[in-house]
Amino acid sequence: MSIFYLMPPRPFLGDRFADFLQTLFPGLAWDSAGRASLAETLGEAAAARTDVYVIYREDLPREEAPAQALVDGFGAEAGDEVVEVRPGGRPGEVVTRRWRIES
Repeated sequence: MSIFYLMPPRPFLGDRFADFLQTLFPGLAWDSAGRASLAETLGEAAAARTDVYVIYREDLPREEAPAQALVDGFGAEAGDEVVEVRPGGRPGEVVTRRWRIES
C-alpha cells in the first residue's frame, strides 16, 4: 500500500518552512520563488521513499473530491493511506487528518 501526502499549496508550505528556517538562519530571507522551492525540495525528499507520494493541493482539480482526484490523477488505489495536511485556524498552524481510499 502507498501513502499519499496531500499537502497545502506550495506557497503556504514554503512560508511555514521559511519561518522555521529563520530560527536557524536569522536574517536570511527567501523570496516567493525560493519559498515555493523549499516546499518542492522537501516534498521531493519525502517522495524519494518507496510508495510515498507528495501531492500539493493546487495540483488537484477544484471540482473533484480529493479521494477521486487522487485515484484519477495520481494512481491511488483502494486501501492506500492519505495524510491530509491543511492550514489550521491560527496563523502558521497546520492540522492533519489520516484516511484511506475506499473501494
